[in-house]
Amino acid sequence: MILLLLACTNDETVELSAGDYQFSTHDMDDACLDGALEALFMPEGRTTPHQFEFPIYVPDLDELPGTFEISLREPFVEMPVDVKRLGQTGMSLTGLMEAVELNPSLYGDCVTTMSVSAEMTPLTKNSGEMTALVDISEARSDADDRCPPLDADPCRVTLYIQGDKL
Repeated sequence: MILLLLACTNDETVELSAGDYQFSTHDMDDACLDGALEALFMPEGRTTPHQFEFPIYVPDLDELPGTFEISLREPFVEMPVDVKRLGQTGMSLTGLMEAVELNPSLYGDCVTTMSVSAEMTPLTKNSGEMTALVDISEARSDADDRCPPLDADPCRVTLYIQGDKL
């Protein structure tokens, strides 16, 4: 969820400075499981921003293209992401996790495949906002077959995220 997209203010481009950023989900649209995944991405409800557990490194444009590893919060840890330059000062990010566990107390050993794509717009050199698209597919279970039916396969969760450099 490291991406930046070209942003202009009075004909000047704004570029995020490289470094570790603290990101938080501020809103979301959940088209999966009748909104049940809100608990995964915004566990205290949609009115309370949810800070990622781990900081995320935002690379310098000179480091691109490149593959980086990010950790957001359980179960989204050690996810490899490909980051590319987008436009003059932007970045695009894509990643895939093939066995993300849903809430075990509700869905047992059910896992899904989740792919992520995102673009970030710098607000200042030390802050930005991002829209991340999380496509969830292939719900499967080895033992207890408690996977919920997805509203669509894949179904999409859209996250609206903000971040500040630490």
